[in-house]
Amino acid sequence: MVYIKTMKAKPIPTSPKNRANDEKEAEVEAFLKEPQPITKPNITRFSSSFLILTVIISFLAGLVGAMFFMFGKEQWQWLGKWIGNTNQEISVIKSVPKKESSITNYAEVVDKLSPNVVSIYVRQVPVKKNAALLDQLYLPGDRRGIGTLLTEDGIGVTTRKAIPDLSKEIAIITSDKTVYLTKVFYPDPASDIVLFKISGKGFPALDFADASALIVPQTVLDISRQTTTQSINVALTGLISLRMKRVNTRADLIESSEKLNNFFQTQNTVEIPGVSTFSLAGKIIGIHTGTDGEVIPGNIISNALDSFNKTGAVTRNVLGVKYLDLQVAKGLLLSPANIGDIGALLVSEDTANIPAVGAKSPAGRAGLKSGDIIKKINDQQINGSLSVAEIIQAQSARATITIQFSRNGKEESLPVTLDVTAK
Repeated sequence: MVYIKTMKAKPIPTSPKNRANDEKEAEVEAFLKEPQPITKPNITRFSSSFLILTVIISFLAGLVGAMFFMFGKEQWQWLGKWIGNTNQEISVIKSVPKKESSITNYAEVVDKLSPNVVSIYVRQVPVKKNAALLDQLYLPGDRRGIGTLLTEDGIGVTTRKAIPDLSKEIAIITSDKTVYLTKVFYPDPASDIVLFKISGKGFPALDFADASALIVPQTVLDISRQTTTQSINVALTGLISLRMKRVNTRADLIESSEKLNNFFQTQNTVEIPGVSTFSLAGKIIGIHTGTDGEVIPGNIISNALDSFNKTGAVTRNVLGVKYLDLQVAKGLLLSPANIGDIGALLVSEDTANIPAVGAKSPAGRAGLKSGDIIKKINDQQINGSLSVAEIIQAQSARATITIQFSRNGKEESLPVTLDVTAK
């Protein structure tokens, strides 16, 4: 048998498939041999003036945007319509210093307080039918000080320096230039303030500033009056101390349990006694003594007023001791090391005439002696920031207190029932 081998036929060069491949190769070779033209880019050129103008416009746009968001749309109402609400927190922060620094706001407070601030004069001759006109006038040389009306029924306050003789009638001139004559006085046995009363009703009442909320430094208002025109004088000043103690001699270091002698102090050196110091909210902080910017604290005045409202007079508690605050003395490098640094050492600058412990006083009757060191009263420590006098005068009338003291190095305690000053 004969086998015949069958072979697959090859495509001839002119077939369609072979021709397509040849044409593609020819096109590639033609592209490589003849480079394509490169398009030249268009470059736009600007003048230097145009560039500067663009920078300026961009800066101004940024500045306007910053001012808008800093001050709020209230200042840019037309722009606010496009952008919308600003950041509420920023708006609140901005409003606080703006309100405090507004002269208009100060003026409103002063205008409201004006009827409370009065002038105190030496009483001139009574108005008589044939009295000389000039003899009835109140001149600058006749003024003794400034007073502050506290209640609607005409109770006011000033200092003993403004009314040195409580037996003589004085003249009180109010903001409407009305002259009130009075000799109704209520002196405070624990401080230098004097309450007075003028006839009439409907006077503006005052609120007292919270002493515990006061800080140093703090902006305050000192308000007084002109001597001739009775117009208001105002000083915007600063409260610079909340515990000033007047010590000029060694004897001044000896304190009394019946005398409050801690003061506030302002930057304003006021020589007129009784000038009122107010907070920016219009609440009374205290009144000036007329020496070195000293201000008698408002809580002393409010306590005296409370006592008057209850008893018809200003009464205070009596313990009956003289003492040296060891913490204060330590600050003056006078504290004896062997008796410690805190407490009230019962001692007198004149033991012959003014004993450290009054024999018939509550302290003397209870058994306290000169040389004892009071450490605590009703568990309140005597440490320089809280004096014996302040603790005693804060008690209710005739209260029984517990005094813890040291005697010859031994700790002891005694109950003491306080007396009150006579009306």
